[in-house]
Amino acid sequence: MKTRPLLSVVRVVASCLFAGHLVTTMAQAQSLPSLLDFFSIATPTEKTPRIDTYDETWMITGPVSDSPSKATEGENWKLLEGRIIYAYYRFAPGDSALQIARSFEAAAKDAAYDVVFSCSTERGDCFTSGDKVPGVYVGLLLDKPNNMPALDALDMQIVRNLFQTGGARLLYLTKGTGENVIHMQVALADTPEKGVMAITKTVITGDEPGLTGAASMRDSLIAGENVTLDNLLFDTDSAILLPPSREQVFEIAMMLRDDPALKLEIIGHTDSDGGRTHNQGLSERRAAAVVDALVNGFDIEASRLTSSGRGMDEPVASNETSAGKAKNRRVELRLR
Repeated sequence: MKTRPLLSVVRVVASCLFAGHLVTTMAQAQSLPSLLDFFSIATPTEKTPRIDTYDETWMITGPVSDSPSKATEGENWKLLEGRIIYAYYRFAPGDSALQIARSFEAAAKDAAYDVVFSCSTERGDCFTSGDKVPGVYVGLLLDKPNNMPALDALDMQIVRNLFQTGGARLLYLTKGTGENVIHMQVALADTPEKGVMAITKTVITGDEPGLTGAASMRDSLIAGENVTLDNLLFDTDSAILLPPSREQVFEIAMMLRDDPALKLEIIGHTDSDGGRTHNQGLSERRAAAVVDALVNGFDIEASRLTSSGRGMDEPVASNETSAGKAKNRRVELRLR
C-alpha cells in the first residue's frame, strides 16, 4: 500500500486551520502547544482533546525497568506538576509507527523542541534490560501509577489495552527553559493493519493553576451579565471549533467544576452575511458545538447546559463594516 507523505500533509493542515472569519482577541488565554496540530491528520477519539485541571503526573524520559512493579522508580521517571493535556488519535491503516515517529520528530524539531528520548520495543532500547519485548510492556507502564484517562469508560478502553498486539514506540521531548517548559510524551501502538494509535500526554510547567479567566466569567454571570466568549474560533460558515478554542472551553469547564451549582445557557450569534434562515441555523449549531465540547471533552453534566441561537437578530455593532461583523459573530454565556 502506498502511504501518503505525512509531514507535508501536516503542514497543509496546519496552514489551513486559520482560514475564514476568526476572532482575533486571544491575548488573555495561553494557547495549547501548536505541535499537537501534527495529529490533525489522524482521527481524534471522542474525548480528544481532554484537558485536566492543574495536577501532577509521571513521565518516562529515558530507558526504564520493564517491570510494572518498579514503575516511577529510577532516574528516568520524572514527576511533573503543571497543566496536563491528554489526547488520543487513530491513524489510517497502512501508516507505520516508524513513519509517524520520524515525521513527528521532524515536525518537533521544526517547532524548536528537543527530542530527548526516542525508543522502540522491537529495538530493545525502551528498557534498561535491553530486551526486545512486545509493545504491551510500554502500555502497562503508561498506566502506572494511575490509569491514564480511558478512551471510553463504558467499553473499558484503558490505554494498556491498545498495546495487546504489535510493538510500540515512545518519544519524550521538551521545549523551553527554567520553570516554563513544555514536556510532551507520545506513545505509538504499532498496529498498522488497524491503524496506529497515538497516546499523547503534555505537561506545561510554570502555567499558573489560578482560574483568573474562569473567576472573572463567574463574577460577571453572577452579576446578571452575559459573557461574550472572545476566544472561540470557527472557520467560515462552520460550526466546528478550531483548535485554539480549546483554551476558552477549558476556562468554562474550570468555572463549572469550581461551582457545581452553576447552570448555563450558551447562545450563538452571527453577522448578517448569508441570510436570516441560514444564520439562525448556524448560530444554533455553533452554540451546540460548545455544549458538546464541554460534555464530551470535559465531562460536564449535560443537564447543566442548554444552547440556543439568535442568528443575526441581536447585533452589537454595525454589519456595514468588517470590524462590526466580527463583533456580531460571537457566542455568549448566560446563567440559567
